[in-house]
Amino acid sequence: MIFEKWYSWLFGIIAVSLYGFSCYHYKIYGEMFLQAIYVAISVFGLYTWNKNLKKELHISKLEPKEWLFYLIVAVILCAITFLILQALQGELPILDALTNGFAIVATYLAARKKIDNWLIWIPVNIVTIYMMLNREMPFYAILYLCYGLFAIVGFIQWKKNLVSQNELNGRGA
Repeated sequence: MIFEKWYSWLFGIIAVSLYGFSCYHYKIYGEMFLQAIYVAISVFGLYTWNKNLKKELHISKLEPKEWLFYLIVAVILCAITFLILQALQGELPILDALTNGFAIVATYLAARKKIDNWLIWIPVNIVTIYMMLNREMPFYAILYLCYGLFAIVGFIQWKKNLVSQNELNGRGA
């Protein structure tokens, strides 16, 4: 997604599916649930980015009212996920719920090419690194460290593209 290629969503679908099976094996149901949501949103992203090849879906920023809306959506998703994880007696239900709610919103924003998605991914990945280390899953902690670095690179790359796009349209950043 960093380089805005529609087929990156296909790789995402494969990756989250494999990770979801791993989470099932380790009985990390919150993460497993999140991967199922990722698959659904990734299908949406694949459709949206592929459909928009002709009319170009452009990188854009959220307006303050949109930030508030998505913050509220994320908090609601966190609360719902927390209740589910508590009922399933999941490990680290508060942190797991936080990463779930905000990651769902970030994935949706990525599908809409909102640059703000990267700003959500960075703290989500940091918290997930802690959770993976806590669960003694160092490979996944390293994977989320890489995702965190990708989020930083993605933000920088998309920011450059946004500035260029705005300059072409005569709007400034």
